[in-house]
Amino acid sequence: VDLTSRLAVRGRPVDEAWQYQVSDIRRCRPESRDALYVRLVDVGAALAARTYQAPVDVVFEVEDAFCPWNAGRWRLSGDAKGASCERTSDGADLALSVRELGAAYLGGVRLSSLGAAGRVREVRAGALAEASVGFGSDVAPWLPHGF
Repeated sequence: VDLTSRLAVRGRPVDEAWQYQVSDIRRCRPESRDALYVRLVDVGAALAARTYQAPVDVVFEVEDAFCPWNAGRWRLSGDAKGASCERTSDGADLALSVRELGAAYLGGVRLSSLGAAGRVREVRAGALAEASVGFGSDVAPWLPHGF
């Protein structure tokens, strides 16, 4: 390996350990390309199917013109053991489209970053931080093969 001047790897996780084992990551010139897209077709089932890094109890006002059955308010209650997500008439804590939920679903994109970009609107103070931490993940999402 000492005599290697070039090494090319593809399809590796963005948080893989090799980048912390090299002496100067800038010399490696890493490139990243996205290959993983999530489109929630059933918001309630999808949000209930995963666990959450921290306890979360939040009402989402979801917009979805393509799958109108997703539109409306959804109460998500969950933690590391499981979750439930049901329709509700309670007031919204966060307003966003299904696109932002898909981006945050696997934990690679923080809801707080989407909020800073104006793509998630916080209705109840503190709800964005709570949900952002809950949706987080210790490892970055990774798709080892294309489709």
